[in-house]
Amino acid sequence: MTSEAPFPADPTGFFGTRQAMHELPSEDLARLQTDALRERYAALRGRLPVLDTLADDAGIHEVRTLDDIAPLLLPHTVYKSYPASLLASNRYDRLTAWLQRLTTVDLSGVGTAGCDSIDSWLERIDTETELRLAHSSGTSGTMSFLPHTHRQFDELFRIVGHDALVAGEPPVDVVWPSYRYGRSGIARCGRAMAERFAQHEDRFHCLHPGLMSADVMFLAGRLHAADTAPAGPGLSARLTEFQEAQRPGAAMAAFARELADTLRGRRVIAMNTWNLLYSVARAGLDQGLEAVFDPGSVVMPGGGAKNQAVPDDWERTVRAFFGVPALHHIYALSEVMALNRLCSQGRFHIEPWVVLYVLDPETGRPLPRSGVQTGRAAFFDLMAEVHWGGFASGDRVTAGFSACPCGRSTPHIDRRIERYDAGQGGEDKITCAAAPDAHADALRYLEDTRA
Repeated sequence: MTSEAPFPADPTGFFGTRQAMHELPSEDLARLQTDALRERYAALRGRLPVLDTLADDAGIHEVRTLDDIAPLLLPHTVYKSYPASLLASNRYDRLTAWLQRLTTVDLSGVGTAGCDSIDSWLERIDTETELRLAHSSGTSGTMSFLPHTHRQFDELFRIVGHDALVAGEPPVDVVWPSYRYGRSGIARCGRAMAERFAQHEDRFHCLHPGLMSADVMFLAGRLHAADTAPAGPGLSARLTEFQEAQRPGAAMAAFARELADTLRGRRVIAMNTWNLLYSVARAGLDQGLEAVFDPGSVVMPGGGAKNQAVPDDWERTVRAFFGVPALHHIYALSEVMALNRLCSQGRFHIEPWVVLYVLDPETGRPLPRSGVQTGRAAFFDLMAEVHWGGFASGDRVTAGFSACPCGRSTPHIDRRIERYDAGQGGEDKITCAAAPDAHADALRYLEDTRA
């Protein structure tokens, strides 16, 4: 480990090796994270309106311990706290004003004239700023927008490359059973893999050649939420295409066959939600295609397929098609720039630039950072430089803060993760440690985009 490289901006340079990232004694990691959190708080205070509003109301003026910022952990719903009418009415000027309160990136020069869709607004933000907004699936009937940057995605996949790439090998083929382009959190990861790993579009093998439209996902989400969702014939046709893409069928079967015909025996990297990897694998096995790729290939399934039953044989099916002895499971959230890998003991180890909190679901207060704790997972992403990286998720987790039998010392989460909204009719009642009035003030401030 070297102190010459900055932490958390350059975790690889700071720690020296991927293994060293997860070997720092817990006390040393806590000190390192506290120092970084203190610096991040000082850098953003006075520059980020939503943080100022919340910190002032909570009476927080400095950071001495990791738990000090617990009252400042934003509910994950804050990233969709804009008035719901803005998307339907194409008021992207007001949506930009709302976004400005969540990021230090100057958006005053972003003109929204001509923006007549979510896709066009996202493209405008892409081309005129350093932000790379990551939108959510929209299954709740509205859509979250996370203010990440291109540098964050690039740095993340530089780190992931230590797990996925072989030293000295040429650019590797990437298998991506989804759209080639998109601006959701996982689609942004696909673009980063294309840039970092494939390094050429011909080596980025995707199911669909076009754009995974945010407008179509928003429309699908509104229909799923039983909302009224009028759409013109063009958008309706794209909705049909999107809905078909979510179901295995002829296109997936053809994709599996194409992969076997063009990449058989090669080492590949594949990543996506478990259901899409399962779909392409099932389509391949149904055609007699087994062990298609080099056994040294890296296959990284994640969650994200809401309301879908998980087949008992999905892991075995994916391994059989890809021809790999094991899968590289990851726990990831759109709000956090990290792919937390599963160890041999069935635990997801939290990356050292991410501070894990386990909150009491009733009070929102952090549980002790020792032993085994069960509650609401919350995180602070220290890699977030232009927005406040602290948020409370909707995940119910059991976390361990002692060293893992696998040999890693970082905090870890049991792979059995549940959603708090699963038994509440789809609604998650988030309780945060700040006084209720403080969070209410912050949300009102975000919703008031006219100011």
